[in-house]
Amino acid sequence: MVPDASPPESPKVSAKSARAGLRGLLKGFAQHPIIVSRVVAAKVKTDPMRVAHAAADALPPRMRPVVGRVAWPVARRAKLVVRKLGMRMVKGPWNEAKEHFDAGRMTEAAEVLKAHGKYPFIKRRAAYYAGELAAIQPNPIPPKSKVIVGERVPGRILHCVTNALPYTQAGYTVRTHRIVTAQKALGLDPHVVTSWGWPMMQGHADATPYEELEGIPYHRLLPSGEVPFESRGRMIRGAGEVTELVRTLRPQVLHAATDHRNGSVALAVRERTGTPVVYEVRGFLEETWASRDPKRIGSQRHVLQRDREAFIMRSADAVVTLAETMAAEIVERGVPREKIYLAPNAVDDSLLTASYDGAAFRSAYGIGAEEIVMGSVSSIVAYEGFATMISAAALLRDQGAPVRVLLVGDGAERPALLEQVEELGLGDVAILPGRVGPEEALQAQSAIDIFVCPREDLRVCRLVTPLKPVEAMALGKAVVLSDLPALAELVGSDGAGLLVPPGDPEALAKAVAGLRDDPERRALMGEAGRAEVAAKRTWSRVAEMYRGLYQSIAD
Repeated sequence: MVPDASPPESPKVSAKSARAGLRGLLKGFAQHPIIVSRVVAAKVKTDPMRVAHAAADALPPRMRPVVGRVAWPVARRAKLVVRKLGMRMVKGPWNEAKEHFDAGRMTEAAEVLKAHGKYPFIKRRAAYYAGELAAIQPNPIPPKSKVIVGERVPGRILHCVTNALPYTQAGYTVRTHRIVTAQKALGLDPHVVTSWGWPMMQGHADATPYEELEGIPYHRLLPSGEVPFESRGRMIRGAGEVTELVRTLRPQVLHAATDHRNGSVALAVRERTGTPVVYEVRGFLEETWASRDPKRIGSQRHVLQRDREAFIMRSADAVVTLAETMAAEIVERGVPREKIYLAPNAVDDSLLTASYDGAAFRSAYGIGAEEIVMGSVSSIVAYEGFATMISAAALLRDQGAPVRVLLVGDGAERPALLEQVEELGLGDVAILPGRVGPEEALQAQSAIDIFVCPREDLRVCRLVTPLKPVEAMALGKAVVLSDLPALAELVGSDGAGLLVPPGDPEALAKAVAGLRDDPERRALMGEAGRAEVAAKRTWSRVAEMYRGLYQSIAD
């Protein structure tokens, strides 16, 4: 992203992270000196103070004063000069443009800065805004002549994704890896390619163009030549390099996962190579973006991105999504229902019989073996509704039916929840340990007696199904969910969970109290949930669906 004229105060970088980053930087520089130099130069322009701070923390303590005497004055002076000049010349227009862009008024954002184009950093920011707008308009990638691809390799699939393991650990990347490993176990030959520039442009200078993870080939389109920092430029470069990868790999199908940038690249490659495209809609990201601020709903960005996503869905040879609620939304966008296939959030078959040490997790955080725990493992963002769960815990305490609260994960809403815990006097009840690794997250799931998913009644929550409740059901946990279409679809109609009105602490407290005092009911609900997952939501079943789909469009 183009650097801001008035950068925020530099966040603290831990010494451990700084040393790891320095090792990766040096390794990456040895492999790609020119490209790494360009990426680092852009980061120095963005925040020289943070770069200097990180460099010092990466060194042995006795050497840090040397860096401090040299790097800090230079970095501070550079930062002050940039801030002083930028604020003196364009403070008003810069901030006005940023407000327009954040609100989704993309054309206005670029127009505001046009009059100040003589300043290079303003020109770069205006170009960034224009490039982001072009990425969601029709035909973001210019057409190219067709290329000849040899005989296709039977069963070979090229997955086009935004990011991937091991550099990004998130639900999106875990889903990708679970899908491709299940496909490989079924006899398919999946390959994965990530978006152009990732992960080097995210600071992983030691990334290599190719890596195998558990036998799955991962291809990375590392930067070369001039480095575009806006989406359209990266999409154009990506389309060219994925085309060459298709010529080399000769896959039968391109399988692109949201968002529109991957879909646009896949459609461009189809036009050049004749490779059929599956577009997997894992979420409606324009709705997620709009949900963070009501003023964004109906904005230029919201409408154009929705239209672009709908065009890609209609243009793909087949569309895959996670749930019937999402399929219904896709139909509303003009896609025939018979063209849509379901690949729900799922779990490894082994999770249905796995045993994780929840007792050890409880002990580590001072939770007694006899205490009842409600909670969740999740990204902690506003639409997840965890403030409702905290309020319900206070009600249960006041009613003489206390439970412990365990909320594992991190996100923008966590500080507000910690403040809520303090205000309600729940410091001895609620535990929010922050982010943990994948194995520890499953231990945390096992430590919870009643898994709660109290999502808010927002459009994105009504449409998109989360993964973590599925994992909790596979582990045999009782689940209480907001009564929203996507969540109701998860539990089915056989007693696999309870549904309560969203945003209603009293209703949630009542449901949890009933389960708290009835261990037999919790056990029956847990078994029903496990059966629901076994019947519909394992990766092996999902892989079988994909195999049939690929065969139908590759023939």
